[in-house]
Amino acid sequence: MPKNNHDKESKVLFISYGQGGHQEEMRRLLNKIEPLVTESTQLIILTDSDKPLKTSLTIKKKIIYQEVRDKHSLFKTMINLPKTIIKQVVDTINILINQPVDGIVITGPGVSIIPAIVCKFCGKKVVVFESWCRFEHKSLTGKLLYRFSDLFFVQNKSMKALYKNSIYKGRL
Repeated sequence: MPKNNHDKESKVLFISYGQGGHQEEMRRLLNKIEPLVTESTQLIILTDSDKPLKTSLTIKKKIIYQEVRDKHSLFKTMINLPKTIIKQVVDTINILINQPVDGIVITGPGVSIIPAIVCKFCGKKVVVFESWCRFEHKSLTGKLLYRFSDLFFVQNKSMKALYKNSIYKGRL
């Protein structure tokens, strides 16, 4: 990847989350870390949620993807999947080339998988939060991204048994 000459003060927090509870988890995470970030920190968001993310951090860019999974049609899911994967790969690479991004933070479902893998292969950090609704079973996203993540957080103590190298910090 080419090196950029971005202002060292400027930082981009690259995040990905899904709808509903995943978005609420990201909102809570941003509220917790907000005192630690500088005024020049901006967000780049990849999501499948069209609802606004309530944060005082500046949103530089938000890319909304159509939900890939059609709960009523496997055929529609299979048609949507390749074009969404290609679009996510291209979008993520463009963001990494053009922005001062160190990594990606995820509280999301499937919409987060491809950007996380691209980030990892481009030498960026991947931080994943397994959903707070998980107590006994891994999510599909968790199963896939556990091996790619630099930090993997669980929000329920019972999940430590399933993700041996995870970090438990409680719920967001």
